[in-house]
Amino acid sequence: GNGKAAAHPEGVRAFSDQEIQLLRERIEKSTKLGATDLLAWDILAVFGLRPQELIGLEVKSDAQGVPIAVVTRSKRSSKGATRPRQVPAVPPAGWPTDCYVLLLRWRAHGLPEWSQRASGPGGHMTQQLRRLQMPSDLTSYGLRHAFALRLGLELGLHVRESAELMGHSPQVHLATYGRRLDGPSLQRKVQKLVAGRGRQAAGV
Repeated sequence: GNGKAAAHPEGVRAFSDQEIQLLRERIEKSTKLGATDLLAWDILAVFGLRPQELIGLEVKSDAQGVPIAVVTRSKRSSKGATRPRQVPAVPPAGWPTDCYVLLLRWRAHGLPEWSQRASGPGGHMTQQLRRLQMPSDLTSYGLRHAFALRLGLELGLHVRESAELMGHSPQVHLATYGRRLDGPSLQRKVQKLVAGRGRQAAGV
């Protein structure tokens, strides 16, 4: 995750499903970006990868035909190490189960050349966002953040399960996404307790 983004009171700045659709539409209409660029963005959206994890990536399918990303790139930092892993596709709401024929597109042309440079696919992708006139507070990591929230809020995965799919520790996952994952349920719990206290004081 992105520590600077996580420090915001609202938590990380993730793409909404509507913003992901808008991004796809703008890439498809762009005269400067092509099919391989769209594939790179779709892969970040459905697998929750870091841009650097596009380097050396493989995409295959399971027995049911669900796309799976085979991440081979590892990373070591002060927050710990990431490891190679396999991640099943978890597309945004409203997407077809084949993720817009993602496997066919992967086999047809693969990823763009820029995505395999160690100098930083993330910076390149953020520049593309600016050229596409997406909201200025969105970065390429915003799709990873959206994936994490999808796992927790929509699928209801445990923190440990989500962290495993995202390739980091549960501690990093909680530090980065805890406010967004726990905030709504915590607010509902407090409101319910306060309402109950009010009824008790009124003798109801």
